[in-house]
Parts: sequence; structure tokens; C-alpha cells
Amino acid sequence: MELNYLRVFFEVAKSGKFSDAARKMNISQSALSRSVALLEESEGVTLFDRSKKGVALTPKGQEVFHLCEQLFRTEKEIENLCRGIQEKCEGPLRFSAADHVINDYLVKPLHEFRRKYNKVVPSIRSGTPDEVIQAVLNTDCEFGLLFAKVNLPNVEYRILHREAMAVVCHPRLWKENKSSSNEKTLKAILKNYGYICSIGALLETRPSRVIMELFGEAPQIGLETNSQESQKRFCLAGEGVAYLSRFMVAKEIESGKLFEIPVDHPHSFNLWLATAKGKHLSLTSRMFLKHLRPDMEWNV
Repeated sequence: MELNYLRVFFEVAKSGKFSDAARKMNISQSALSRSVALLEESEGVTLFDRSKKGVALTPKGQEVFHLCEQLFRTEKEIENLCRGIQEKCEGPLRFSAADHVINDYLVKPLHEFRRKYNKVVPSIRSGTPDEVIQAVLNTDCEFGLLFAKVNLPNVEYRILHREAMAVVCHPRLWKENKSSSNEKTLKAILKNYGYICSIGALLETRPSRVIMELFGEAPQIGLETNSQESQKRFCLAGEGVAYLSRFMVAKEIESGKLFEIPVDHPHSFNLWLATAKGKHLSLTSRMFLKHLRPDMEWNV
């Protein structure tokens, strides 16, 4: 088997398009296409489903792709070994994440990590899920952390862990609207003050389903903002009911600044680790992820 054909296949699989892979490898698209075709012909397999939008891996292509990841990672390790290069946990730690993940989840572990590895310099891009993924694909960000998956063929996801959610409001609202049951009290607050949510949440399938399970009906919207941090701040100001990751509001619940409303159907959501297909993470990134989840293998 020709190794160069595998390299070409690997780059096309990561890019999702022949044209993008050709630019990256600095070869003509026709030469690149021919290399993939020769690989498929010589091995008697179809590795890609081709369309006008690009290419998608076939089941066999997926298997070959994952083996290529291992192959080229090993090749790099051999190269470093022969050159006497020893990776060190230092330098930039480049990743992207949603605002609330940065502000309420990462501050403490990053602080602890930098006390242990003081030559590491975190460089973090924040944004919406779409912006987080674009930063992973189009910049030097090595990985992204987010709750909502953005389904693109050249992105791989891994569950970092599951996060519990909490329905919260200002304690004053709960007292003012107190009724004969928690359900009636919650409905009264929603009627009088509304639900603080992301823009268009009730129009999207999964968020809409979760909200219906949570409240039993579509709640009256009081305020919309795609910033989770802003939702929390408006809730602290007494603006209405919010549904947020519990790690965002745990301190406020404990201190009495927010009241956690008892509900029958609380949910938990996956915190996803997103990487570009074929991306070999630096030692610094692997060590940080190991710090976040010591029980998981991070040979990625």
C-alpha cells in the first residue's frame, strides 16, 4: 500500500472537500483526486461517498481514517524520538469555549493547572457553539468545550462529563407567588414574570421538547438572550425563571441569592469536547484535559 495515498486520503477526510485538502497539501486537485482513486482501486474499497457538497466517509472509510490517525500519530512520535525532542508541558494552551463554561467551570481548574505548570499560557476564545467550532476548525485552537453539538463532518466529539441543570428564580419571586403547590407557584411566576431563555429556544426541536417536559407547557417568554451569563444576571435581578447549568448557580443557591425550584423532570446535559478530525493534541492540551478528567485516557 502506498503511504502517500493514505496521507492524501487522510487530509481529504479531515477537510471534507478535495479542494480544501489540495490547497493545504499544495498539490493540484486533479492529482489529489487521482491519488484517492488509486488507493480505492488498488485495495478494492470505496472510502468516500462523493457529492456536490463535498465528501463523506463510508463505514470502511471511517475504519481506515481512525487507523490513519494512529499511524500518523505514531510516525510523529518516532520522528520526535529520533530527533531527541521531548515534549514539555509549557507554552500556549489554545482552546475555545462558551462564555459560561469559561466563567463558571474553567476558572478554578485552570488556576490549579497553572500553579502546577507555571510555564503554560492559556489562550481562550469565547463564543456561541458555532463560533467555538469555527475557532477549532479555522484557527489554532486545539479543542472546544460546549454543551450544544454543531454537526459537521470534520469535527469529532467526546463527552467530557454530564452536567446537572437547575431551575432558579429570585427568592422574592417565590415568596410573592407562593401557592398551594410548587407546580402552581412556578406557573404563577412564569405567568407574571416569564421565562428567561436563549433566543429561539422554543422554536428548536430539542430545547422545545426539554422545556415542555420541564414545565408541562410552553412557558410565556419574559426575556431572550443567547448569553448564559446574562440569563443568570437577569435572574439575580428578579426578572423571571431561568434554566441553567447547576455549576453556574451553585454558589448563588447556597448563599440564598437564588432559589432552586423543585421540578419533576430535571435534565442533565453533556459537556462536549470537540476536536478537528485527525488533530493530534499537544502534550499541554492532553495534560490539561487529564487534569479535568483524570479517569479518562487522553491519547488524542
